[in-house]
Amino acid sequence: MTEPTVAPGAGDFWSVALPADAEAPFEVFVNGVPRREGVDYRVDGRWLRFSTPLRSRPRVGFGRRLMLLAGIGVYGDLGSDAVDIHWSEGRRSAHGLEILPPQEPLTDS
Repeated sequence: MTEPTVAPGAGDFWSVALPADAEAPFEVFVNGVPRREGVDYRVDGRWLRFSTPLRSRPRVGFGRRLMLLAGIGVYGDLGSDAVDIHWSEGRRSAHGLEILPPQEPLTDS
C-alpha cells in the first residue's frame, strides 16, 4: 500500500510555488513587508509554506464579470495578499505569486 499523496497546499499552511528558476537565498515579501525564513515561512522543496493566513485572490465568476462590464463595481471582497520573491542578489524577481490555501490530503486511487 502506498502513502497518500498530499496536495501542494495541504496541511495548515498557505503555499506559494517558487518560480522554476528561483534559487536560494530568497528575499520574500508579503504586501511589501520582508518575511524571514524559519519565522514567517519555510521552504519545502519548490514551495514556500506560510503558517499565518494569507488571502488568495478570489476568482471573478460570470456574475462578477457581468456586474463589472455593466459598470457596477465589485469591491471589498476582491482583496488579496501579494507575495513577491527576489533571488540572485536581487537581480531576479517574481511578483504577485498565486497563493494556495490549506487543503485536505488527497488519496491514491
